[in-house]
Amino acid sequence: MTRIERFGWRGAVEPGIGRVVSAHGDYYHLVCNEAEGEILARKKKSAFGRMKTVAPDDMNGAKKSELQASEPLKPITGDFVRFRHNAQGDSMILEVLPRFSHFERRDPAARRTSQTLAVNFDTLFIMMSLNEDFSTARISRYLALAEDIGEGEAVVVLTKADLWRDGDEAFVDELVETIAGRARLMRISALTGEGMDAVREYAAPGKTLAFVGSSGVGKSTLLNTLAGEAWAATQEIQEWSGKGRHTTTSRELVMLPSGAMVIDTPGVREIGMVGEADPVVAKGVSTHRWRT
Repeated sequence: MTRIERFGWRGAVEPGIGRVVSAHGDYYHLVCNEAEGEILARKKKSAFGRMKTVAPDDMNGAKKSELQASEPLKPITGDFVRFRHNAQGDSMILEVLPRFSHFERRDPAARRTSQTLAVNFDTLFIMMSLNEDFSTARISRYLALAEDIGEGEAVVVLTKADLWRDGDEAFVDELVETIAGRARLMRISALTGEGMDAVREYAAPGKTLAFVGSSGVGKSTLLNTLAGEAWAATQEIQEWSGKGRHTTTSRELVMLPSGAMVIDTPGVREIGMVGEADPVVAKGVSTHRWRT
């Protein structure tokens, strides 16, 4: 098996195929068969410029969503790309290859456009913690967006099960009803190990997991547990707020010792659909033990 196949590539093995493991402004770190470790690459400007659009019949100008659809896909972490290798300097990304799965929300800065959060994953872990973050409304919104993710599978992961208290059964029953067969539900605790065997079933060689959820739900902690070492800095829940501190600020694809990969995404505050007026906001919509 070649290196790019170990990183999840499913197509014909050809020169010049890489996978984006991180992005930093105009620069991208790729893994590929052409070199060990990671190589640095930039986008070829002429390949990623905005394409010309035909004016609509009403001549009022194209909507933002129409302009967005006319643009070539921009590479993000998890993408497979075709590139021109340069062993003496920066390589050049020529195109983004078709994605077999994707998860996107409404762009908080532009209501008519979407923002892609994760691509080319086999399993999407929609994560929520058993503390002040608990919100069945938010999970319902995540699952609605996950109805069109392509070949990926959505799994709802209820984290921090060690915080379980008497009476929480009612909240979990409500969550089960909200999920209503649309996804598997797992309850886990990285602290006690509860449910971790079920998580590891998904972390098979060549498979990619994507973690999405609000800041502080335990994405980085779960990554650390699966990796067996501190891949990401985490901090304990603040007692006064019940929340973990935000730790992940950019997407990164991490190779686990099992041979699986994880795309760890920054905390999501708003989870909205393109064109809607009011998205669900992470703060102030919970339905857990501190609320009626």
